[in-house]
Amino acid sequence: MKAVKLLGASALALAITASAGSVFASPGDIAYRQALMKAVGGHMGAMNTILKGQGGDMKNFAMHANAMAGLAAAAQGAFPKNSSKMEGTTEALDAIWEKADAFAKVNKAFMTSADQLAAAAKGGDRAAMAAAMGALGKNACKACHTDFREKK
Repeated sequence: MKAVKLLGASALALAITASAGSVFASPGDIAYRQALMKAVGGHMGAMNTILKGQGGDMKNFAMHANAMAGLAAAAQGAFPKNSSKMEGTTEALDAIWEKADAFAKVNKAFMTSADQLAAAAKGGDRAAMAAAMGALGKNACKACHTDFREKK
């Protein structure tokens, strides 16, 4: 009977810990977010290089665009409440949490623009891909960096 109670208590503790992870930030949140944004920058750089004809292969553009759409989806949960106040260096401004509605709008633009880029890449029209990249840069990247990221 004691083993059953102990097992039940352990399961309850695990459930509480698991659910708390979705509510409270953890020290790994900043590191994850930074890795995610570094990947975003890497794919943007690769796509830009391909579009300018400076390197890479156009047949790889769609792969980068699809990865960007996936990263945009992952970014939706990359800024848990209070993750700017944790140990670690972050360029994320408190405005992310103080102006949550405005940040959500920019984050949604990231998803929308990335999805449009992936669709343009699937179509294969170089001009449409360049326009979609420009929209992603303006409506998501620049918009977020201007209002929600520490100036370098």
